[in-house]
Amino acid sequence: MKRISADNMEIIQLEGRIDQEASEELESILEDCIKGDVGNICIDMINVKHICSSALGVLVAIKRKIKDKDGDIKLVISNDNLMKLFQTTMLDKVFEIYESQRECNNAFD
Repeated sequence: MKRISADNMEIIQLEGRIDQEASEELESILEDCIKGDVGNICIDMINVKHICSSALGVLVAIKRKIKDKDGDIKLVISNDNLMKLFQTTMLDKVFEIYESQRECNNAFD
């Protein structure tokens, strides 16, 4: 997990398997972003092979919190299986999803 600060935005790069332990780390990082008054967060999941249900719950909970502060979370997903998971759980209706980090970043402008 890697956190990159950019213009009024944080980019969180995830990779591999996001299991229970990784979801706790993700939650900690995202909570820290919100406490630091970050307005927008781009979560790059291009290199994610699997994400557990608790990590999905973390994303939804943080989205609600950041919306209250007039911010947003957008996702980058290019893996077909991961995209199918977001479609099956209808989370593709909750999050704006992009195919590249550049598209995601530009969507905040």
